[in-house]
Amino acid sequence: MSGGHPALDFVNTVDSRRGRLGPDFLVSFADLATLAQRVGLISPADAGRLLHDAASHPGGTASFIRRARKLREAAYRLFIAETAAQDFDNRDVATVEAEAQKARLRQRLVFTDGLWAWSLPLNEPEDVLAVFAIAAADLLTGRELRRPVRECKGHNCGWLFLDHSKAGRRKWCSEASCGTRSRVERFRSKET
Repeated sequence: MSGGHPALDFVNTVDSRRGRLGPDFLVSFADLATLAQRVGLISPADAGRLLHDAASHPGGTASFIRRARKLREAAYRLFIAETAAQDFDNRDVATVEAEAQKARLRQRLVFTDGLWAWSLPLNEPEDVLAVFAIAAADLLTGRELRRPVRECKGHNCGWLFLDHSKAGRRKWCSEASCGTRSRVERFRSKET
């Protein structure tokens, strides 16, 4: 994952945002649960159990995915507003806030391995969306504790990432993909 934070990997579930939109990698609950596991928000055991539960009750899948995409797009626009130092839409704030508040009401303070932490019981498929809502809200509110969010300058990309470079001038979500592609394009344009 190239976002550097679970919330950014969540908003990056659209392949391209600059120049064209899509394809969208968030088409099923399985996609969201798999992403949550890959970015470390839920355990493999929880992912497996929640996937099994979701398969047993497929009725709300379409509305769930619409809600997940609404949260994703609202968070994306808020992070873009931050990177561009632009005004944000209060409707986007309300979307992220509402999802995060619902999730926060179910969190429990737990003591594990000598540390206190917030924990969200993962009892139903909707809880996977909740962990992403909390991650987005935490990243938005933790600005003073983190590096800036940047937008990839790669052709047809636009993914978001935390800039952990020393100089704070990283341009690409991934040096191996967008960075290489950009350098190859620049080299080829010099040849002609």
